[in-house]
Amino acid sequence: MKMNELKLVYFSPTGTTRRVVMEAARSIDLKSVSFDFSVYKEKKPVLKFRKDDFVLFGIPVYGGRVPATFMEYMEHISGDHTPAALIATYGCREYEDALLELKTEAENRGFKVIGAGAFPVEHSIVTTIGARRPNKADMKVISEFGTDLNRRLRKESDFDHIDIQVPGNTPYKKYMKNSLFPKADSKTCTLCGSCAKVCPVNAISVKEPNKTDTRKCIGCMKCTRVCRQRSRSVNALKMRVVEGKLNKACRSDKEADIFL
Repeated sequence: MKMNELKLVYFSPTGTTRRVVMEAARSIDLKSVSFDFSVYKEKKPVLKFRKDDFVLFGIPVYGGRVPATFMEYMEHISGDHTPAALIATYGCREYEDALLELKTEAENRGFKVIGAGAFPVEHSIVTTIGARRPNKADMKVISEFGTDLNRRLRKESDFDHIDIQVPGNTPYKKYMKNSLFPKADSKTCTLCGSCAKVCPVNAISVKEPNKTDTRKCIGCMKCTRVCRQRSRSVNALKMRVVEGKLNKACRSDKEADIFL
């Protein structure tokens, strides 16, 4: 089948998932168009993809699930038996039901999944876990995944016979309640508003960027990454508790799982 364009559809608050998606896309011989849902959009865009498009979905794993924020965008996305591949990045613990959930949602919305991959990366909260991943070796694996997808696109005339199986269970894990809310230090916050501009769920007001709406915050840590004053951080006591749990549950030597 002659393909039209490569569509990159991803949610990447800290930029790591985007990096993985882009590396895979570099090995696919199609002009690409990006749809980045990492910045808040009150009106969710309606995206309808064609049969000859190829869509690469990318998400970070939150507690073994697809982020609820990304699923809100997926409600407005549809395909027409459109071939697609899935990328899930996770902080060296487990990706559990995330790939299965994403695959099921994509297929229910008119996509034909022809490949999937789960890639261990630096943990977004405790960055010493999987530090500086994806590293050079990881990027090679990601690039090869893109090459395999490209080969499949060029070789196959249709994709009906492809049956990708990914791990996961139903019913899915319950969403974990977020308890880590980055807050601004009133002594160092300059009210510049950079955190408010990038928050993917509108949990920080432009008028009062030193405050956080904990009902909306998903703990993605994007605001802590962009704050030049390093004013935003998580409660130190809560962070130590989380670090202790994650250091026991995570392994920085995790390897990618590829499904083709």
